[in-house]
Amino acid sequence: MPSTEVGGLDVEPFEVFYRREYSRMVAIARALTRSGNAAEDLVQESFVAAHRHWDRISNYEDPGAWVRRVLINRSTSWHRKMGAELRAVTRLGAREPDTLPELSPATTEVWDEVRRLPRRQAQATVLHYVDQLSVEEIGEVLGVSSGAVKTHLHRARSNLSRSLKSWDEEAI
Repeated sequence: MPSTEVGGLDVEPFEVFYRREYSRMVAIARALTRSGNAAEDLVQESFVAAHRHWDRISNYEDPGAWVRRVLINRSTSWHRKMGAELRAVTRLGAREPDTLPELSPATTEVWDEVRRLPRRQAQATVLHYVDQLSVEEIGEVLGVSSGAVKTHLHRARSNLSRSLKSWDEEAI
């Protein structure tokens, strides 16, 4: 599909952007939620928001950063909602539903620990290891300085090395 020109700038069609970014966004959401279905839903919702505002977002230097930010916000809301649902189910006397991991036990253990990290540490870790963003790019997505990102990543590594018996960054 050819790109269109807006104000003298070459604008990428949304469909091309969507096809290029979709898999990366699902990987980020999967790492944040541990649920393939929830990940795909959150990604779709994020892309719907991007499509709705594509005339503005397409002019950004990195429209993918905007979608990642929306995805992270939606993931945070999803976790809050799931926590509230779990507390309600627990109050009613039911047990937590079983979740079958699709990952190896070692990988599942690592990502479970990542999800236990403080929110910003977990988000920075996911963006660094799953989406392979630079410190500067993570800072842009999270709306923090590069120094703050470095601090979040350092603390995450320290926390993971304490909580995991055999922490290996390559396992991520």
